[in-house]
Amino acid sequence: MNGSDDVSVTTGYGSSVHRLTALPRDLRGRNPILFWTATGNAVLGLCFLVGLAVDPSIVNGESAWLKPTKFAVSICLFTATLAWLTPHLTVSRRFRRSSSWAIAGALGIEIVAIAGQAARGTRSHFNYATTVDTAIYVTMGAVIVAMTLLVAWLFVRATRNGFDVHPAFALGITLGGGLFVVGVFEGQVMGVLNTNSVGSGYTLPAVGWTLVGDFRVAHFAGLHALQVLPLAGYVSARAEQQGRITAPRKVVWLVGSLYAGLLLVAFVLALVPLVA
Repeated sequence: MNGSDDVSVTTGYGSSVHRLTALPRDLRGRNPILFWTATGNAVLGLCFLVGLAVDPSIVNGESAWLKPTKFAVSICLFTATLAWLTPHLTVSRRFRRSSSWAIAGALGIEIVAIAGQAARGTRSHFNYATTVDTAIYVTMGAVIVAMTLLVAWLFVRATRNGFDVHPAFALGITLGGGLFVVGVFEGQVMGVLNTNSVGSGYTLPAVGWTLVGDFRVAHFAGLHALQVLPLAGYVSARAEQQGRITAPRKVVWLVGSLYAGLLLVAFVLALVPLVA
């Protein structure tokens, strides 16, 4: 498969309704392990929404089921994205399959631990209250670090082997994977500090995070590089085919540079209260 064919085939479903109905089937064909992981977390997210509605339990000032809901949605989006991308990662079928199982297993442990702690009416993160709580939190951290290193190795191997897609799309996949890994490890700073925020002041709407002193902003931006940068490469490649642009890789480099700059600024703002 060449790059041109990939862009054309994956955008040629016809109507918007047809594209939406074809997407689950496409993802299942691309990577059934990660597809079912995404589907399972989508179902769990709906179950946790019911918990939000019927369970009055409060943990750390918010509904006990809010964090499991957010993590289920995040895991669903991550695994669905990875399911879409993995056929383009030029590694052996065996390594792709074993990596997919490892990622699915790690995220399964993560969501079960978070939901289990919510059911117990206690925090899943930064919780050293008891031996059990400590063991759960440390296990979660170790599992996510191991999974992130595996994802990084998966992208490094694929980049070294080259991609079977349009060069702009390939660049977007590489940059997105790299910034995703950076974003995950920026989140590990929260574990070191035993808090997700060290600041106060202006609070971002909807999420409730502070603009300064909150590591969740940089963490969030880094995680979603995995969607933004490959999409930028995909759209740029398509635009070149349609004759609308002539240098798609430059567009991807520009988007990637701006996104990396955003990630850096968010992380520096998070550090400000610690160094001021």
